[in-house]
Amino acid sequence: GIVMTTAGADQDQAVVLPNLANPVAWSDTLWGTENSVSWECSISLPAIDNQKVWAGLKLTNDQLIATDANQAYFKFQTDATNSEAFTDFTVWHFVHSIGGTDFITALPITVAADTIYHLKIQIDSSRQISCFVDGEQYNLVQSATAGGNIAGTQKGAVKSLALTDNIDFIPYVGIMNQAATARDMVLFYQKMSRILFE
Repeated sequence: GIVMTTAGADQDQAVVLPNLANPVAWSDTLWGTENSVSWECSISLPAIDNQKVWAGLKLTNDQLIATDANQAYFKFQTDATNSEAFTDFTVWHFVHSIGGTDFITALPITVAADTIYHLKIQIDSSRQISCFVDGEQYNLVQSATAGGNIAGTQKGAVKSLALTDNIDFIPYVGIMNQAATARDMVLFYQKMSRILFE
């Protein structure tokens, strides 16, 4: 794997993404919501203060929930500065958006330093998302208010509502510094697959 390190100024970021300017297999492949896409990675954080962390499927590399109308990704943040006002800044959240409506699930997993987290997203043939952490599936919220709602859930097989059809995602893993000190993330691996039918 690799160690991703931000620069030292406030809001500096380090993001891993496919080469979008000179397409390679990762960026030349259409990772569509209709293609039963599966994505996963393993990461760890040496520190868990003054940072935003995001990993999953988005349209842009921006960590903000409001930026992309369609997305499915994991997010951890230690505060609301330059981001959303979560009710709990100690746990993983799973965010998915369908046509501009945001669904935010607060997972019952307290983030700890120097702990390896295996994160996985599975989109089925009905375009519904299943979310896994360390091999365990967690229920996803299926209701939202304007701007999204936050609800704690437990382990279970409740999937998302159907995603918008034919949206081509891009895999992103990123970390943003929220103080004048660089922050690190260890990205052990990332992999992705889809059904090839078009």
